[in-house]
Amino acid sequence: MIQGFRKLFQSPIGLVLTLGFVGLIALAFASADITGSGFGGIAGGERVATVGSERISTSTYRETLNGAYERARAENPGLTWQEFLDGGATDGVLDQMTERLAVFAFAKENGVRIGDSLIGSELTQIPAFQGPDGQFSQEMYQAALQQRGLSEKLVREDLEQGLAARMMLIPAQIGSQFPEKMARQYARLLNETRHGSVAFVPSSIFAADIKATDEQLRSYLSANRSRYSLPERRTVRYAIIDRSGLSDVAATDAEIADYYKNNRDEYAGSEQRVMTQLVLPTEAAANAVLSDLSSPAQMAAVAREKGLATTQVSAESRADLSAKTSPAVTQAVYDTAQGAVAGPVRGPLGWYLMRVDSITRTNDRPLAAVRDEIAGIVTEDKRRQALAELASEAENELNSGASLQEVAKSLNAEVATTEALLENGQPFDQGAGEVPAQVQRVVQNVFAMEPGSDAQIAIAADGESYILYEPADITPSAPPPFDQIKPALEAAYKQEQGSKKASAAADKVLAAIRKGQTPAEAMKLIDKNTPPVSPVDMSRQELVGAQQQVPPPLALMFSMAKGSAKKLEAPRDAGWFIVDLDRIDTKDIAKDDPLVAATVRQLGPAVGGEMGEQLTRAIQADVGVTKNQTAIDAVIAQLTGNR
Repeated sequence: MIQGFRKLFQSPIGLVLTLGFVGLIALAFASADITGSGFGGIAGGERVATVGSERISTSTYRETLNGAYERARAENPGLTWQEFLDGGATDGVLDQMTERLAVFAFAKENGVRIGDSLIGSELTQIPAFQGPDGQFSQEMYQAALQQRGLSEKLVREDLEQGLAARMMLIPAQIGSQFPEKMARQYARLLNETRHGSVAFVPSSIFAADIKATDEQLRSYLSANRSRYSLPERRTVRYAIIDRSGLSDVAATDAEIADYYKNNRDEYAGSEQRVMTQLVLPTEAAANAVLSDLSSPAQMAAVAREKGLATTQVSAESRADLSAKTSPAVTQAVYDTAQGAVAGPVRGPLGWYLMRVDSITRTNDRPLAAVRDEIAGIVTEDKRRQALAELASEAENELNSGASLQEVAKSLNAEVATTEALLENGQPFDQGAGEVPAQVQRVVQNVFAMEPGSDAQIAIAADGESYILYEPADITPSAPPPFDQIKPALEAAYKQEQGSKKASAAADKVLAAIRKGQTPAEAMKLIDKNTPPVSPVDMSRQELVGAQQQVPPPLALMFSMAKGSAKKLEAPRDAGWFIVDLDRIDTKDIAKDDPLVAATVRQLGPAVGGEMGEQLTRAIQADVGVTKNQTAIDAVIAQLTGNR
């Protein structure tokens, strides 16, 4: 898994994909919860890197890393921050940011300019912003930004950088081709056949003779304690505070009247509008369309003549339309009569022309008509408030030193205790019953509490009730009793010692082979029954076409020099392989062999990627990139909690 991350961050093709195409880094990396918290002692303006005259702030780096981690964790929920960072994210993400910014700075210095109309055009092509009809949807656009906590300015800047990078890097890759002469050499490798053998010295033939004392096994357990330790488990003592402890609550006439008065706009009549929308890149273009209209009804036809397309927009209210367009566009639309065209007026995507197709007005709803509806709302609010007050009283009692049992008793709440749980909320005993959802939500908090800690209170999983909780029984992580695991320890210890003896025996065999003996003759030096030597006659093409994981001894053989022999450890102390490569046969291939053309096609993109990478490195050297390791370390420490 970690190697996979490293390949992603370090490969030339991954680099070109990042820099050369509009990928919306902001949308891809940013997550919905990154904008609401402070940065904990690191000034947001402090730089982690300087690219030319531009800076990458600690806050931007932190947001990008956090978003990248969230995306990776969506595919691998068990991924930890440390695993993510060990996979190359610390440098990989920052390198991508500096490379992208360097290319953008170089593009600006050399006269590349990205206009608002081009950015707007790219926005309309992004699938995330398109409605069911495949057309750009302002509503989908705003929803996507709101979901990810992004501003339109950030997205437009990201698009601008991506477009500039594409304009700079793609031309460097056009026409790149892998040389046919080199492709022929690569293709010849597939016709290569290797002849040799694989011998195996199993640990088991030595392990059977090993005797283990209790003292040796205890020492082995001490050295391998983590391998045999059971995870920490805790039982959770808890009580639920819900509405069952409340007395009857009902809305009074006065409360209903007050609610109606305070929320008058909600029950007032509304004005719904349906518009035909046309967005143009400049005000002059919008005025040109407007001047060609002999009547508002022709707007769609005139747009088609100019190669443009209109869209229909509906709005339930001014606020609804403002969210879809802008306050300025909304004001213009609501100042326009039915059948007329509003605009041109500047909006988020360009200059808007809005024809008002229909206006539907609804009348006010009197108090009598909505009394029951309001009564339900007020009653629900009172119940929620009463429960919150009850929870607040319970919290005050806990803070005053009352125990969980005492508080639960005062609230007539039942106290329960779970079975032993693991930190992930699952039962330690597989036969245990299901863990209540309210408890699962607080299990990690329970594992963070010290033994004897005061009980805590939190909102329960349903969002409506509250849970009082504390750790009950705590069983630390430790191996089971020695007598209980002695057979497993004895088997593992013998296997380990047998592997050491097998290694020494394999060294003896290897030395004999290097002196000229055949593998079969050398294996006779081991005075035990060993598996027969396996001959190997295999082509690289057969190895590649196996469509399964290549056995380690074969992988080693196809990386060795002719006439060599090597030793390879088998997994889990199972023994040692001795790989002997006798000779290598490589057949010539015809000039018109289709394998050559296929190799050219397959390796061509790598050449383009290499060209893009070299250009990017040259641009970085020209622009100048410096990193602030102190700030980088501070960001990583803050994200991992190692401050």
